[in-house]
Amino acid sequence: MTQEQVWEKGCRGIRLKAEQQKQFTAMARSRFHTFQLGIEHARQQLDEKVSLGLITGLALELNERPGLKNVWLQMSISQTDSGQQVCLQLEKLEQSTIH
Repeated sequence: MTQEQVWEKGCRGIRLKAEQQKQFTAMARSRFHTFQLGIEHARQQLDEKVSLGLITGLALELNERPGLKNVWLQMSISQTDSGQQVCLQLEKLEQSTIH
């Protein structure tokens, strides 16, 4: 299975073999690290608009990708200040989907 296939299946929440799950988790960790770097840069620039855009964007991505969301919720980054903001945005999105 290619990395792209692992990513797509993992994001959709399709069960992966152990080795593929490790690969998916590593790719997800890299995605979340990129998010964290973007947030840190935006905050250093005192650019709340960019920070909010990154937070909202990741929440939308997690809402559309249940497998990625599951990895997010298991990682310590989801408990940081910016991670908790993503979780709040995600909850709002889930509530609007339900209603």
